[in-house]
Amino acid sequence: MKQKNLNIKRDINNKKPDILISDYYLENREFNMWDCYSEHESSFNEQLHFHNFFELSIIYEGASRFLVNGEVFTMGIRSMQLIRPSDYHRQLTESGEHIRYYNLMFSAAFLSEPLLQELEKVQQPLCATVGTAEWDDMLRLLKKIHKEFKQSSEDILSQIYIRANVENLCIYLLRNQKAENTINLQIPQEPIRKAVSFIQKNYRNPIHLIDAANAAGLSPTYFSMIFHNTMGIKFSDYLAAYRLQVAQRYLHSSDLPVKQIAAVCGFSSYPYFVTLFKEHFGYTPGSCRSDIQKQ
Repeated sequence: MKQKNLNIKRDINNKKPDILISDYYLENREFNMWDCYSEHESSFNEQLHFHNFFELSIIYEGASRFLVNGEVFTMGIRSMQLIRPSDYHRQLTESGEHIRYYNLMFSAAFLSEPLLQELEKVQQPLCATVGTAEWDDMLRLLKKIHKEFKQSSEDILSQIYIRANVENLCIYLLRNQKAENTINLQIPQEPIRKAVSFIQKNYRNPIHLIDAANAAGLSPTYFSMIFHNTMGIKFSDYLAAYRLQVAQRYLHSSDLPVKQIAAVCGFSSYPYFVTLFKEHFGYTPGSCRSDIQKQ
């Protein structure tokens, strides 16, 4: 058993994580869902990765180990886990093993802001085991969500139904999360996860590279280098992009004035915010708000 753990560590240390982008996996939606099968030969069994969206998985057949944020743990039937944009992960399914699971992927904009904040507060990987008395009801709910999505994904009532139940699943996970028996590994990506988590919790405040480097436990120069190597983007660009994504969510979900949204999202200069927003999204925050009001 110890030798197997060492092999996991050696194998993972040689892999650079991929960054999975929502445009492809969400197919230009805020939500996507699959009834999945995965085994030793599946691509994600070899792919250590971050992504810029949430991924909620509920297993209804089989078992597999998973690496999440440097911890290896086993999930089986009735297990559920949520991967956030600040988490990195990978399946560790061995030969002869398989899992069947419902996989729900959604953007941050799909959830309410208070729930997002609660999800970001949790330091450990978010996982839980559904109680036997609750399992049949949850499985029926997942089948219903999947049917609604496949048959009526453009229907506004189906969208409301799916969103409400996805939030309920996240709340269930927060209320029933538990400490798993894990194997802790020293993973090169762990300092970057700490920095990304720091950004997501403190983006409203002034953040400098040295602040994120301190959160990661690294010198600023070394942190800057490995952040760029790992995430494929400079730290300052990642920080700005994250703040802009949050600002876009506020434009869609709140009545706050645009200038106040800029300040809430950590931009000290409103003209700079407008310029960056237009460069990033291709339209101004004011036109975004106008389009929403017309709908």
